[in-house]
Amino acid sequence: MSEFYDQLASLYHLIFQNWDESIERQAGQLTSIIHERWGAGAKAILDVSCGIGTQALGLARRGFAVTASDLSAGAISRAKAEAQRRAVQIDFSVCDIRAVHDHHRRQFDVVISGDNSITHLLNDDDLLLALRQMFACTRPGGGCLLTVRDYDQEERGNGLFKPYGVREEAGSATSSSRFGIS
Repeated sequence: MSEFYDQLASLYHLIFQNWDESIERQAGQLTSIIHERWGAGAKAILDVSCGIGTQALGLARRGFAVTASDLSAGAISRAKAEAQRRAVQIDFSVCDIRAVHDHHRRQFDVVISGDNSITHLLNDDDLLLALRQMFACTRPGGGCLLTVRDYDQEERGNGLFKPYGVREEAGSATSSSRFGIS
């Protein structure tokens, strides 16, 4: 899985119609949920599947102290560059979601895993291990916030292609789909 995301890191933003707007929109939504559920004092965030930084960047810009990790070294490299470009401080590292507490060795107010990342774990043992590791990273009274797709609403079948649209970057058009970039 990490090799796939390493290769996708330079193009991942194309999944979104406007990545910068999505960063801000998601940061606003996450901030509202965090403040509503854990209060304005919840400032230390661990993003355990940060990818290129979609949630981490926006939360850092809103004043949260963000630590972020991902399985993909390529995604982490891109996320670091994006944070530097936006002048936000985030502590990034490469880490498997199933070992986040062993890796980070501290607790946070809120642990997040966005963009359907948790569903990449394909068996109950891996899922339970990841959730236990996230729980161990959560301070007493803190919480864990996961975003996943409602797969009951998804069309089923073989060879399905669900285009997100055509994105143009630097004068070159690229088509993106749920299953990758072509």
